[in-house]
Amino acid sequence: MSSSHKFGVGEKVDFVPAFHQRSAPTTEYQIVRQLPDHNGEFFYIKSAREPHDRVVGESQLVRPASQLKRSPPRAAKRRVKPSPKRAPARPRAARARTRKRG
Repeated sequence: MSSSHKFGVGEKVDFVPAFHQRSAPTTEYQIVRQLPDHNGEFFYIKSAREPHDRVVGESQLVRPASQLKRSPPRAAKRRVKPSPKRAPARPRAARARTRKRG
């Protein structure tokens, strides 16, 4: 068979049915057979909940969520508000001279 198939025989996959195939059970399927490469990759898939096989395109198959490699969650970074910039402090003597006395 062609090596361009994304999934191999025996692999577990999730089937994403097209609109007209919505009656398909939402369960895990297994690749039964790869069809020869002809205008895209197609597979025979089988579910334990159905008595028959289905022929589906590769675009309708995804790896099950249980098999996806997940990176560990990142620690949330705490955002710190930048402090407002202040004018440099003047010496007390300079402040006292600039005050107006009434």
